[in-house]
Amino acid sequence: MSEQPQFDILVVGGGMVGSALALGLSRQGWNVGLVEGADRKSLMQAPGEAASVEDFDPRVSAISVASQRLLEQLGVWSDITSGRHCSYQTMTVWDGDGTGRIQFEAAELRAPALGTIIENRRIVRALFDALADSTATLIDGVRVSGWWQDEQTRGIRLEDGQAIGARLVIAADGAHSRLRQWVGLPTREWDYGQQAIVCTARTAQSHGFTAWQRFSPTGPLAFLPLLTESGDEHFCSIVWSQDTEEARRLMALDDDAFKAKLERAIERELGAVDVVSRRHAFPLRQRHAKEYIATGFALVGDAAHTIHPLAGQGANLGYGDVRALLDELASARSKGIDPDNELVLARYQRRRKGENLAMIAAMEGFKQLFGRDELTLRWLRNAGMRWLNQLGPIKNRIAAEAMGLDA
Repeated sequence: MSEQPQFDILVVGGGMVGSALALGLSRQGWNVGLVEGADRKSLMQAPGEAASVEDFDPRVSAISVASQRLLEQLGVWSDITSGRHCSYQTMTVWDGDGTGRIQFEAAELRAPALGTIIENRRIVRALFDALADSTATLIDGVRVSGWWQDEQTRGIRLEDGQAIGARLVIAADGAHSRLRQWVGLPTREWDYGQQAIVCTARTAQSHGFTAWQRFSPTGPLAFLPLLTESGDEHFCSIVWSQDTEEARRLMALDDDAFKAKLERAIERELGAVDVVSRRHAFPLRQRHAKEYIATGFALVGDAAHTIHPLAGQGANLGYGDVRALLDELASARSKGIDPDNELVLARYQRRRKGENLAMIAAMEGFKQLFGRDELTLRWLRNAGMRWLNQLGPIKNRIAAEAMGLDA
């Protein structure tokens, strides 16, 4: 086995969450390693200009104000937004089986935007550009094959034979985290019985810098606004969550039939759907680790929790983890405390576990509320949406919390 490089902190997984965490830790002065299975050249490749629906990354995130602040603090926000992105000033949500509708406006919150839709690869590229100029050590293009631990250190084995040790190992390796499984942290999880269909569409009408979401008994449909380099406002990222059998039927349609279904599902709010990109579908599963920490080990992002995409909060919850862990480790470093200190890690878990569980419960509640078709329940939810839409202070408080304005 090759010589073991030693780190204060080792982050495993170089996606949007892991790379942001590694960058922040390096800025604090920790000796940080970041392990990523993909080759850095593929992650840092600049996306081409968007001339068609196929040019957009199907994976996008609705970045909240709180997440934007984190990326600003890391010094990468200006790089991210130097390319294509789309801030949205309005969010319109309605019940497709009734008359209930809520509209959130950035102007009512005295904010420039409710959030920003950004392709995931643009965020990762900006973070890796910054990591290249940081003190963090990047180990890329090789997969993790195992986990080991002794009294003072713990670490990972790589497929190329390296064994990499650290005082603290942080798993940011996604929903199916092998590190979480190897360390033995169990999860509570269940299948939503739905699949999310994602693609990019071009519509006849401008999206109006609005995020649109329509609920139906078989699942929600979101049209998230995109913007090309030339300022074309007719592109949207589609996230259509449907019961599994219905999702399979939709995936089997040809493009013309799918476009027609999509137009009807969004009630032609943006006119005709002119073009759609290649579609992707993935099963939806709720997952939450019972514990985020173990001796010298912590989970962040999807490795700790995954939720239904109906509110687009997955990336923002991950960045909430990053903010909390960076805060606790900065405090530890200032006091000369080791990064694997059990009290430091316990404070991180205490700060994040409750908030993440509350969001998971809220998303499950929304899914159950709109997934049932009883007449009385349908009347109550539509009446409730109309009532809430008229209560500006309460409605704006909900929007502010989702944006992280108090974070």
